[in-house]
Amino acid sequence: MKLLNLTIAIVSGLLLISTAICGFWIRANKITDITSIDFHVKIGSLSIVFGMLSVVILIRLLLKK
Repeated sequence: MKLLNLTIAIVSGLLLISTAICGFWIRANKITDITSIDFHVKIGSLSIVFGMLSVVILIRLLLKK
């Protein structure tokens, strides 16, 4: 369970960091290409899902103790 939690936390962190960096890059370069924006919306959505999954696993671990 610790390995699963660690893996999900790492994936979530990487998704959040990459979404933020790319989002700032899009904003700085004033990109209006809809496919680029859609891609980052998908990455952002995945990071939210992995973040929520990480929170649920953490709560389960805390309640077991």
